[in-house]
Amino acid sequence: MTPVLPAAPSRTHVPAPGLPGTLAFRGLWLFSARADLLIIALPLALALGVAASSVLSAPAADGAHRLAAWTAQNLLGNATHVVLTFLLFAVHRDVLTAAPGQPRQVLAGALAMLAVGTGFFFSFYADLTAHTYAVAVVFNVFGLHHTLSQHRGLWSLHGLREGDAGLPASSPKERELQKLYVPLMLTLLLVRILFVSESTSPDASAYLDVGQGAVLPRETLAVLLAVWMGYFVVLFRSVLGAGTRSGPKVLYLLAMATATGLVLVAPSWGYVMLPAMHGLEYYVISARMLEPRQGDTSRVPRALIVPLMIASMLPLLALGVVHGVLQEEALFGVSASQADVVRAWPLLRVLTSLSFAVVLAHYFADALIYRFRIPSIRAVMLRRLGLR
Repeated sequence: MTPVLPAAPSRTHVPAPGLPGTLAFRGLWLFSARADLLIIALPLALALGVAASSVLSAPAADGAHRLAAWTAQNLLGNATHVVLTFLLFAVHRDVLTAAPGQPRQVLAGALAMLAVGTGFFFSFYADLTAHTYAVAVVFNVFGLHHTLSQHRGLWSLHGLREGDAGLPASSPKERELQKLYVPLMLTLLLVRILFVSESTSPDASAYLDVGQGAVLPRETLAVLLAVWMGYFVVLFRSVLGAGTRSGPKVLYLLAMATATGLVLVAPSWGYVMLPAMHGLEYYVISARMLEPRQGDTSRVPRALIVPLMIASMLPLLALGVVHGVLQEEALFGVSASQADVVRAWPLLRVLTSLSFAVVLAHYFADALIYRFRIPSIRAVMLRRLGLR
């Protein structure tokens, strides 16, 4: 995941048994104390900045949200990290060849997604009315699923780190809740942004209004929040109820709860923190996996890893800058005003369509290479992450 992760903590450093709720931190950071904390703190600070602008100055809130969203998408990496998957394939072929038939599946599927996605998004700019709903569904369903799946993956890696430190294994209840996390949160968040009205006004639309017509009453939000709260209360009781636990893992679970809760309470805040966390996590994961390991025949020197990552992401970052400058909408995504600008610039339309297609191809590739349930893939990926 990022620059060199120290070897798994020795059993001689097992934390002393403690009372339920006791947290240990030494040797339990997934990447490093600084990296783990920045993954949480920077996205939260961005979201709180939007919230403060909303409370202190309503006219300034929209501009603050656009700037924060642009930062999350571009500088913190939600839109720019997608090329790092393909950089990893180029540097370490074992990631691509970890399972029989995987290279063919990944390359054929990614190329198909690239071709279909480019055509789909190019046609979107030709007929906004016909494709707006489809584009919103594609990016919110696939994007949210991808983000939540990464949460679950890092949660599992924190569990491995706990085991290496000699802490008790995760309880059966925690493992069941971990399996439930992605489908439950995906359902709650999609219902919230697509089908719950933004205010109590009779004609209020949903947060993501794509012409879906009548939406659920505002009171539905209370039901969604009750389910969300119930899930995390049960989760934290199961995690904290059995002696000493990993402090970094608990902090990460708190960040997950905060990000998903913000989307439910105020999507304009949550949709800053959630993608910013995702992008930063992927930066750190990619840097860690690009590191040379013992026995590698091809290596990229550690000093060149970050410059190589930045160079590979520069085209997408430049495109994000162009979008922001041309539209005064510092938001690398799809909206009517942005689409109008893109349609007026044919080359920008081609590049934007291609960039969205790369995102879809990245979703497809990641879904295959992170199948930890397959032993050969699990062995390769844990080695690349420095966890085995």
